[in-house]
Amino acid sequence: MSSAVRINDLCVYFGQQQVLHNVRMEAPRRGITVLAGRSGSGKTTLLRALNRLNETFFHCRASGVVELDLGRGLEAIYPAPGVSVRPLAQLRRLVGMVFQTPNVLPVSVERNLALPLEVVAGLPEKERGLKTREALMSVGLWEEVKDRLDAPAERLSGGQQQRLCLARALALEPAMLLLDEPTASLDVHATEEIESLLLRLACEYPLLVVSHNPEQAVRLGERLVIMADGHVRQVFERGQVDGEAVARALADAG
Repeated sequence: MSSAVRINDLCVYFGQQQVLHNVRMEAPRRGITVLAGRSGSGKTTLLRALNRLNETFFHCRASGVVELDLGRGLEAIYPAPGVSVRPLAQLRRLVGMVFQTPNVLPVSVERNLALPLEVVAGLPEKERGLKTREALMSVGLWEEVKDRLDAPAERLSGGQQQRLCLARALALEPAMLLLDEPTASLDVHATEEIESLLLRLACEYPLLVVSHNPEQAVRLGERLVIMADGHVRQVFERGQVDGEAVARALADAG
């Protein structure tokens, strides 16, 4: 299976502290790759390395090679001698990200999508309206919000807010999606909705999902990457392990 992500010897430092150690891994072009590990294992830092979001932190630096397929084959995303890379704004548009806690903008439901389409994509108003509807439909949210598009997004339920964040990322037509524990703050029903949505989206996009839940990791992952202390400890393919085995692997990894 061809790769959407290929990482070789990635190291990430925050000041003098090394957080990732010579990470090597690949993620397939379709399906969900789950990064699993205990708190502090480095999984979120690894995820954020894929859109260079770690660089928003002071004194962060990275070494190694990270290549992503953003529509024209694998390409490096970190500058190096003789290597040209995409501008950060373009990279982060193509590598959509959804965070653990829904980060809706303090504006209406509609403006949560229309604003980035205007500011980031530069679309005219008519196209913004069409894209907004398409994005909301793609996450199963249109029928639930079409009569209250002008309502504040904060009034939506937690699950609806998370789907709105997914819709916002999808509206910008990303090449892949990164999700950092997207169900951690949701109830059981909302979690089931998000998981079902992610499995459907995985037919169209490569997804990388951080999860601390062994059962969820097994439900979602085509590939499961076990992390500990900033290292990749084990990699499993779908069907190789169940939730109990993943829990043991996480415990053994430390």
